[in-house]
Amino acid sequence: MRSGDWPASTRDALPVDVGEPVWEDLPSPRDPSAAERRLLETLVGAVGDPVLQRQVDTAAVTASCRCGCSSVRMTSEGPPVAEARMLQLSEVDRSDHVHVDAWTRTPAHPDVHVVLHVVAGLIAELELFAGEGVAVSVAELADPTGITVA
Repeated sequence: MRSGDWPASTRDALPVDVGEPVWEDLPSPRDPSAAERRLLETLVGAVGDPVLQRQVDTAAVTASCRCGCSSVRMTSEGPPVAEARMLQLSEVDRSDHVHVDAWTRTPAHPDVHVVLHVVAGLIAELELFAGEGVAVSVAELADPTGITVA
């Protein structure tokens, strides 16, 4: 189904078509909100890597997802996680990408999938998915459960 075939309420929340940029750059980077930082610290804490923890300390949000969800693109000043460590963390023998997955909820959204993407050893994206284009109140997220690293 193409986005143009979806009901108007869904279509209006999904301004991104295939081939268009997913991210909308912020006018200038911002610090993660207290709730975003808490979520980052929880996810990175499950990895137990001090290099990633240092990245959280200097993390900045550089873009938001254009679909309307609460996912954000991030950057950090921290040194990258070494390729050998990335390979150890990856379940599919990748040295360029690792993700930290968990499930959480808000009062309005009982199933929210959260994913921290680490690309080339650096924090790259905090994904919050409760449905295409569904904004989630990060401040209302319960503590994540079922955290996995792959």
